[in-house]
Amino acid sequence: MSGRQVASIWLPLDHVAKESVVQYVSGSHEWGEHNPRRFADQTPYEGTGLPELPDIKGNRDQYEILGWDMEPGDCLVFQAMIVHGASGNVSSNNRRRAWATRWMGDDARFCVRPGEVGFPTYATSLKHGDDIDCPHFPKIL
Repeated sequence: MSGRQVASIWLPLDHVAKESVVQYVSGSHEWGEHNPRRFADQTPYEGTGLPELPDIKGNRDQYEILGWDMEPGDCLVFQAMIVHGASGNVSSNNRRRAWATRWMGDDARFCVRPGEVGFPTYATSLKHGDDIDCPHFPKIL
């Protein structure tokens, strides 16, 4: 998808300590597009042609990184382009289950990009530039 009106909601189903919660690099949604990395192993997507992110993990003191203790039912709503990630669950006593959804506004469009993508673009009849309105991506009024 493309557009600035794209938000994600991260809603924990368990208590999640700040050390295990999704963290955000403040202001990074204004940096422009960068090559995403897989959540599972942090390897970059292949063939995107996008520039790599700076080494945030190795230079955490140079960035304002935000995160909070969270309880079931709390939620974080964030612009989808913000750089975000988590170290994984560092607790051996608490689970870290969450529900994540993506919400799109009026300027969001279906976007076919080169290389690897985060979700399949072949599973829909939408074409590049189409308004995102189909059974796979229903409109909520």
